[in-house]
Amino acid sequence: MKKTYIIAVLSVVSAFGLSACGGGASGSPAPAETGTIAVNIEPVEGFFIEGFEVGIRFETPDGTPISSTLWSDFVTSQGDPELEDFYTSVLEETVPAGELIVIGEANVGIGPGPVTPDIDGEMRCRLPVTVPANGTVAVEVTFSDPDNCLRLA
Repeated sequence: MKKTYIIAVLSVVSAFGLSACGGGASGSPAPAETGTIAVNIEPVEGFFIEGFEVGIRFETPDGTPISSTLWSDFVTSQGDPELEDFYTSVLEETVPAGELIVIGEANVGIGPGPVTPDIDGEMRCRLPVTVPANGTVAVEVTFSDPDNCLRLA
């Protein structure tokens, strides 16, 4: 009986490429290093009466999307937000370390509410960043220049 059990265990270990020391098979690639992009809204005096909306997308330099969100979706996903949370929250996105592109659009409501950016389509602002392994790049969204709404903070 014990010989059958040992053979069964060795068969399972062999089938899944596990080593006796744990982990994956030898020669497996190491996990990719990651870093963080921290996005915040520039400090503004007071609040926008009709509100604002920001679209953010993170991509590789060749245009492969990593993730995207609307600012309002991000803030409301944090719980039951107060008005000031839309201005003071910080979006922290874990991304692969290296060269990336932050793409965004910041719209303020004037009269009617703000236009919602198409987070999967064209957005006006592009900011190339270099994310260090285990480090953070701080990016700020600004409302003062619609075509250059992203800057390093």
